[in-house]
Amino acid sequence: MMRLLFLITLLWSSLSWSQSSMRRCTLLPITDSVGGAIGFKVFEDLEVYLKQSNWCTYVSNSGLINVFSRYRENLAQYLKTKEVLVTVADRLKVGSLVRVAIISEIKGVEIQIDVYGENGEDLYFSERTTIAKDDIEIISNTVRGWLEMYSKTIPYDAQVNGVLGEQLTLDVGKGYPIQIGQKFTIKRPQGKKKHPLLKKIVDWETETMAEGTVMSISDNQAMGLVKFYKVDKKLLAGDWVRLEDQKQDVINDPTLGEQDPEKLGTLGILSLGFFGSSSSVDTVTPSGSNRMTGSLYGVDLRAEGWITRQYFAALEVERTIGTLKKRSGNPAETSVSADYGTYRVSGGYKYLPIGYFYGPQVDLYAGYTKHTFDLDFSQADGFGQTSINGIFFGTSANIPLNREYRFFGRVDFIPFPTFNDDDGIYGTAKSVSSLDFELGVKYQYTNRITIDGSIDFISRKAKFSNSFKEIAYMDTRLKLGASFNF
Repeated sequence: MMRLLFLITLLWSSLSWSQSSMRRCTLLPITDSVGGAIGFKVFEDLEVYLKQSNWCTYVSNSGLINVFSRYRENLAQYLKTKEVLVTVADRLKVGSLVRVAIISEIKGVEIQIDVYGENGEDLYFSERTTIAKDDIEIISNTVRGWLEMYSKTIPYDAQVNGVLGEQLTLDVGKGYPIQIGQKFTIKRPQGKKKHPLLKKIVDWETETMAEGTVMSISDNQAMGLVKFYKVDKKLLAGDWVRLEDQKQDVINDPTLGEQDPEKLGTLGILSLGFFGSSSSVDTVTPSGSNRMTGSLYGVDLRAEGWITRQYFAALEVERTIGTLKKRSGNPAETSVSADYGTYRVSGGYKYLPIGYFYGPQVDLYAGYTKHTFDLDFSQADGFGQTSINGIFFGTSANIPLNREYRFFGRVDFIPFPTFNDDDGIYGTAKSVSSLDFELGVKYQYTNRITIDGSIDFISRKAKFSNSFKEIAYMDTRLKLGASFNF
């Protein structure tokens, strides 16, 4: 009886098939800059890999080779047109069209991969890299690694192929790890989000429809039984199926976005920066106003740990040293040594506007900070050991400009800072302010490392009611460093 029902649902599935599965794929002809000498060999190797893979039911495009051969002169451009991609997808009934291009350059070979959906517009996956030489094995292994990464971004394990009452046929890739008795959740796609700059699909909106259990398995299909409905709607061919206890769920890891967990960190970011600062100290004393200026140099170390996808904690320490010299006024000391330090601990919330960890980000955070200032002691000039500390608040934005560069900005302030005078020169302050404003750019040097450059404007002031009326520390910094994703 079970076998008969299985055959009936297979028949029903042939009548109700809708969207081609992303787990049905084909490899388009690989183009290169040397008349196909490299591309053909790489194609052969990748085709063997796809035929043996368990995430993709590979469909050969050999029946279209004659068509492609007519456009050999402009094949690379021909394969970029929407009409061609739609035609191939329709002929082969595939949902993932893999396009690879190999471009010879002066310093090596650029490898490109793009995976498109059956409508010829949806870009599911895209990567670029340059290697030193046109080694076929290296090229093939690079593309294989990318395809494994892509397989982890597919938002479902199978698709509903047919529906007959409470019984379903599931379209599953050949050899895909699925077991009888395994539970599954059925979801219906509602929409998709594209990266605003890269135009790549980065997230899917879905509605949970039902839950069920796998009852039997054949070569490329399985039969399931619905146990529980989440909504009062009929299940349809094309609905997505997510199997429980599958490693493919790594795409939902809060720290990975769409990337391979072996190539990106999962805990946080460690940043180290070196900077040069154009600094000044202004004091208003009984003898008048004085200004000392000079170039200071320092190092900044920051560690950020990801608690969840949207919450983080951070610790930052910095040290600045140098010499300041008389700029204006009549100070008793015409040159003083400066030794500044900052300690900061914070926690915050990371807002992801498009729900994608490596897309635009806006951080809101708060914590405790202490800024120390140590100048060669001179009571007449108002120089000594002071500090400003308190609870601070801040916000930062991090926005991708393209595949390699990101813009970031940050502003921090202490709403109710406390001024401390270790040498007893100034006494109690009547007003204190502390403000940081930073703008910069990050360059994606490797998957784990970014090179960071920024300009930072810092203002910290305290005013008093006695004869020593004011002290102000001002800095404009140029910072260069690196961040490591661990």
